Amino acid sequence: MKKILALVMMFVLMNFSLASAQVVTVTGQGRYVADRMLEETIRACTEHARDAALLDAANNAGGVLVKNHALMIDHELAEDVVETFLVSQLEGVKYSGEDFRKNSEGDTEFVCTVTATVDMSKIDLEKFLKRDDFSEKERLTRELREARAEIERLKAQSKTSDEAQRQKFQTELDKTQNQFLIAKYERDLDIYDFGKKINLQDMMTTAEKLTALDEGNANAFRAIVYVYRHEDKIQNVVDYCKQMLAANTSADISIEACAQLGDIYYNEIFDTPTAKSYVDQGIALVKKKYSKAEIEQLVNGTNVEIVELQIVGRSNTIRELYILKSDIENVNPEFDSVSVMEDLALIEDRIYNIKYRTDW
Repeated sequence: MKKILALVMMFVLMNFSLASAQVVTVTGQGRYVADRMLEETIRACTEHARDAALLDAANNAGGVLVKNHALMIDHELAEDVVETFLVSQLEGVKYSGEDFRKNSEGDTEFVCTVTATVDMSKIDLEKFLKRDDFSEKERLTRELREARAEIERLKAQSKTSDEAQRQKFQTELDKTQNQFLIAKYERDLDIYDFGKKINLQDMMTTAEKLTALDEGNANAFRAIVYVYRHEDKIQNVVDYCKQMLAANTSADISIEACAQLGDIYYNEIFDTPTAKSYVDQGIALVKKKYSKAEIEQLVNGTNVEIVELQIVGRSNTIRELYILKSDIENVNPEFDSVSVMEDLALIEDRIYNIKYRTDW
């Protein structure tokens, strides 16, 4: 399915070639009606209206063409994911005309207008669809859509039921709305991977809301650590990771907490013995969860290279944990390399097939 979708996107990109290297100015308008049952804040509703305006602007920049072709292939897979990618290409975003009013049905409606520019030559959907984390976007999109549909179904049924049934439907509705919010917050955090401007405070707020609904949520954990580290609040990271380890949460969070603590104690605090203890604890947890073959794939199957002294390729927490173990134990990885000189100038300098020890 992905290959078919990619082929379609290549066809669509041919249509964009006429606008290659062209920077265009686009506008969009977004509207959002507050959901009384979710008790949304004015700020949250304004953000929803802004998101809708951004999407409208992206569609005006050519998104409709891409979206329509994508939906012909796989509605569930493509719609929200491709739309989010297109929104991430908008630059110089300016909001105006923000207001809220009562609509004809008595609900509060939020409106927003946005103006932005987009470089059509930067829209490379084929490359985007090859991202390793595309399946995660697909999962989050589907969960969010299914939860939203279930909420609407339960609302409709509760209107035509007696009191006992309404109570039953209300219980189911509360549970489904909780699932919907979890999926939504996960998606909100995941959107940052698309290159949208990151507001650290908004990211932290979303992560805290997600944690309140789903204690031990891995996405929330990663987001909180991300914010602390980008704000250089190293002690906050240490305290938070220790707290999560003591809470005996999921294996994924415990492994990541050990990796974070190992890295901080080794590279920031320079306490190698403590770093080693956390790294060893993390590796022990990895061995419990994964087979030897899976560990080898996670550590050495990620196609990470070093080109002109720059790391190229995607890594993962487990790989970084084993790299840290190798550094602490002073064991160098095996690798192949190539250097090409021409007229005393370095043309190519690459380290590849990097293999770290995994039998600790």
